[in-house]
Amino acid sequence: MEDILLVHRKSNRNFSEEFAALQDAAIFKTCLRKILFCTEMELGNYADVIEPEDTVLRGEKALSLLLEILCGLHSPIVGETEVFGQFKLFVDSRKQLQDPLFGDHQKWLNFIMAEVKKTRAQHLVGLGSQSYGSLLRRYTKDMDSVTICGSGHLAQEILPWLALKKSVQVICREPAKMQAFADKYDNLTISTYNDAFIHGEALVIAAPLTDERIVELMNKQDTRPHAVYDLRGEANALSDIVASQFSHVGFMGLQKFFAEIEETKKDTTTKLEALKAALLERALAFTQRTELRPLGWDDICA
Repeated sequence: MEDILLVHRKSNRNFSEEFAALQDAAIFKTCLRKILFCTEMELGNYADVIEPEDTVLRGEKALSLLLEILCGLHSPIVGETEVFGQFKLFVDSRKQLQDPLFGDHQKWLNFIMAEVKKTRAQHLVGLGSQSYGSLLRRYTKDMDSVTICGSGHLAQEILPWLALKKSVQVICREPAKMQAFADKYDNLTISTYNDAFIHGEALVIAAPLTDERIVELMNKQDTRPHAVYDLRGEANALSDIVASQFSHVGFMGLQKFFAEIEETKKDTTTKLEALKAALLERALAFTQRTELRPLGWDDICA
């Protein structure tokens, strides 16, 4: 393997930037960790900034950890793509600085980029829904329109998961909170509770509305929603009301969401352990590979 190692800091704390050695250092940053890339010869330059909690990784261990991180296996939402996107931007920035460690012909880098793409396509697509937004996207996949009640953190977390619908409606008390989303999504309409008529096939309750207010909203449209997803935490009787007054409307409450997320986590944990073992095997195979040289001799690439 090429002469490369990682200094992994599992923390949101930066490496101390007052050290001159770090001014041009290759440090990949996310909200959960910092990774310093360097060669074995350069490691001594960073001795003063490495802390006891940091981990120095080489060879297949360095590669396998990087693969796990870039595949989203260590992310709060397993399998997310954001960290890989951040890494590609980081690599581009290092290439612009003409960092030889990130050159186009670096075999370790080409291996990482290709392996992440292959692993995501083969093992992480549809791995499981572990958030309200991902579950709602799955439940409403055959619906063209959705209505969300609320403008708080929960509603803002959910909305991007549903943004590819033909129509997304947000009903809330403070439309200004959702203006940034309105500027981003052409298919989004925002209205207040007083002037709203629900037009979504699915109704998502992401605000502390009363049962009576929700029923009132459901009655303010000619065609009832096909399903109601209630994410309120407090006890309520909406399930019984929907069953008695809107018998054709499906209902799913917060406890069902909790149960499905927990079940998914159990199944995902088993799959992730097997995937991590497979990534380590691939990294080991890469570091111990044999290459055929054009003049006819083989050598082991270390």
